[in-house]
Amino acid sequence: MQSMNNQHLQTANNVYIEGIQYTEIPVFDLEKAVDWYCGKLGAKLGLLNDELAFVDFSMGPSLFLVKTNDNTAATFKVNGQDHYTIGFRVKDIQGFHKFLSQLDTKVSPIVVEGHGSFFTFYDPFGNMFDVFQPPQ
Repeated sequence: MQSMNNQHLQTANNVYIEGIQYTEIPVFDLEKAVDWYCGKLGAKLGLLNDELAFVDFSMGPSLFLVKTNDNTAATFKVNGQDHYTIGFRVKDIQGFHKFLSQLDTKVSPIVVEGHGSFFTFYDPFGNMFDVFQPPQ
C-alpha cells in the first residue's frame, strides 16, 4: 500500500478529473423509470429518447437511466449480500422511508449511528440505493 500512496503523491500534480458528472443505471422501461424518478422521487427530467433518459436531483451528478433488455441491475454482492452503488442524501429520512414504504418499495429498517442515519431501498428495476441523513 505504501508504494501506491507514493505513486499517488507523484501524480497528484496532474489533476485531470474535476468530479463525477453522471452515473448510469439499467432500466427495462424508460417511461416507468422517468415516472418513478421524476414523478415519485422529485428528480427533474433533462433528456428522454428511445435509448436513455437523464434526471437531476437538487445536488449531485446526473442519473442516466439506460434502457436494456438484459436482466441486470446496478447492484453488486458483498459477502453474498446485495450492495448499493449510489447513495442519496436526504433531510427527512423518516418521511422518505415512510413514503417509499407506502409505494410498496422494498426498504430496509432505518439504522441510526453516530455519523448519521441510513437505510437501503430498491427501485422497480432491481437497482439498490443507500439513503443517508447526517446528524442534525
